[in-house]
Amino acid sequence: MKKIIFTLAVMGFVLALTSCNNPLNKKYNEDNLEKDAREIFESKKVDSTDMEYMGMYIVRAKMSGEKLDGKTYNDILKNAKELRKKTEKEDAEAKALAEKTAKAEEEKRQTFAKILTVALYDKGFNKSDFDKGEFEDYLTYKIAYENKSDKDIRAVKGSLLITDLFDTEIETINIVEDEGIPAGKTVMKVYTTKYNQFEDEDTRLKSKRMEDIKTVWTPEKIIFSDGSTLE
Repeated sequence: MKKIIFTLAVMGFVLALTSCNNPLNKKYNEDNLEKDAREIFESKKVDSTDMEYMGMYIVRAKMSGEKLDGKTYNDILKNAKELRKKTEKEDAEAKALAEKTAKAEEEKRQTFAKILTVALYDKGFNKSDFDKGEFEDYLTYKIAYENKSDKDIRAVKGSLLITDLFDTEIETINIVEDEGIPAGKTVMKVYTTKYNQFEDEDTRLKSKRMEDIKTVWTPEKIIFSDGSTLE
């Protein structure tokens, strides 16, 4: 019996000594953080990824005002891993939602494209003429609508995204065309937006040639003359 008690006591002592020697069991202390981090890394108790998680968690806590006093580095690592797992899950959900939305938008665009084609075929700049009572400059857009359906379109609503050749957005024009587009016909319209020489998007669009821009039509709703709609 004495031998068993002695053996258990020795095992308890060794376990306690091992625990004390584990730098992860140290309590967080900002003043000793650099020294503690070096000891933790050199102990090989954690890998470089875990060290990165802990570092990011400590920085986040400092920025958010979270108190780490009294917590061991083991506690911090556990919290860091849980936060990382939660963040990765949220990122995955956000990515899935974005992909689902993009797919739905593309399917919608293709459905609308079977009915109506919208194209920017020219753009220009209208300088104000004080003698004619014009006091503002305008950017002009010539847009063609081709109704490929067998029903007259009463009105259409959507937006035209204009980008450079690298797909960087220059301007987005919201359009409501309510003067009608007959079935099987193509209608050309001219629209204007006020030009502001201090707005980067306006000056960029004014200086771009047609061959140096790209457009994407995003439909929102079509109202047909018979009262039916597509949206």
